Amino acid sequence: MELPRLIRLLLVSGDRDVAVWLLRVLEEGEPGSMELVRAIAPGGDACTLAAGNHPDVILLDIEAGGVTTIVQLGAECPAPILVLAGECDGAARVRVMRSGARGVVLKRDAPGTIRKAVRKVKEGELWLDRVTTGQLLKELLAGAAHPGELPASGRFANLTERESDIVRALLGEQGASSRELAARLRIGEQTLRNHFCSIYRKLGIPNRVGLVAYATRHRLDSTG
Repeated sequence: MELPRLIRLLLVSGDRDVAVWLLRVLEEGEPGSMELVRAIAPGGDACTLAAGNHPDVILLDIEAGGVTTIVQLGAECPAPILVLAGECDGAARVRVMRSGARGVVLKRDAPGTIRKAVRKVKEGELWLDRVTTGQLLKELLAGAAHPGELPASGRFANLTERESDIVRALLGEQGASSRELAARLRIGEQTLRNHFCSIYRKLGIPNRVGLVAYATRHRLDSTG
């Protein structure tokens, strides 16, 4: 029987103590399930180093990196970003999610909770509390378009036929995990993640919550 592959984690933080804390969190979990491949400081060549280490998940210490780092990492590295925070109120959670993060965990959360968040984010899901999810959907469904935003029809026209199929499948099964969605589409999970990255970029959407709201608002499920 083939053993599950290690989940490769890359930490972006300027604090050595955070790296020590993260190693302790990983050690308390199932042996051989996750590994910290590298810890790097934000800024400079952080994006190049992140992409070069091919992590499955990037853990970003928001106190060191901030929203700008989320945007930069998201543009250079396809790995999902999970934010680590000391404290993070609802407004701050919304900001980091709109910038492209896939979830937020607090450093005081139980080690098991943090490891579960890593697994969910790695599988293509979001890690959010209900209040933040509701606020994100409310904002996106309200249709507060940014100045100069391209018409939705023009953005959708940039999607390939396969990408359009994926968006429609997502709208039809919003509660499905990436594994379930990939199985339905008969493609691999990594292929699905690559498609999602392309879709996010073309539509100017940071994540899966935004994609569902944007596509629903513009009735993508009824086109094509």
